[in-house]
Amino acid sequence: MVIAKRARSNEQKDERREEILVAAAALLKERPFHRISTADVAHLAGMAKGTVFLYFRTKEEIFFQILTREFESWFETMDNLFADLCRPGKKPVQDDIPNVLRRVLALHPLFPQLSAILHIVLEQNIGYKEARAFKKMVKERLDRSGALLEDCLPYLEPGQGVTLLLWMYALIIGFTHMAVPAPVVRKIYQREPDLQHMQIDFSDQFLEALNAILDGWKARNVRRRRTA
Repeated sequence: MVIAKRARSNEQKDERREEILVAAAALLKERPFHRISTADVAHLAGMAKGTVFLYFRTKEEIFFQILTREFESWFETMDNLFADLCRPGKKPVQDDIPNVLRRVLALHPLFPQLSAILHIVLEQNIGYKEARAFKKMVKERLDRSGALLEDCLPYLEPGQGVTLLLWMYALIIGFTHMAVPAPVVRKIYQREPDLQHMQIDFSDQFLEALNAILDGWKARNVRRRRTA
């Protein structure tokens, strides 16, 4: 490994920071967060471990930055697909929504993995300023995406688009944890056929649960409007 010289200009520093983020994201595609060390990131980025700490205070801060980008890209992709789905003259149906989410998930494979550690790991190791900026960004994107969802699904009441997105996000976190069991649990599932039904498929069962929620909300809201 060749250790790069210390960056001097702001442009060089930005490039070095980007190299660290790219290396960390590449490692996350190969192994879970808890099996990645700052030394691993430094090695792949071609720099000393101490150099990484010139740009990020902790390993968690590195992955929080990657997650922030993933969130912004996730929302952008989802909004574009929702806008196309609900364009004037087109009549979307409820089944289109899970299909959109399937496409978004396929385009952002790191999003579920990072979301699963956001609240229990990453947010426990960042500062107030970073956390506040992130929450503000998420709220703005939720409001925008929630309004698009309400345009797509006329049975949703005002504000339910945001709630639906939050529930979808909670499903992603929960199903991600269940779909990626610890090695010892995976071994048990492999050896014990009567326990294998506890191993879930993330995509299929997430989308099935989402459809069940949409069915429930549609039935409830339609019933409320009929009796109002």
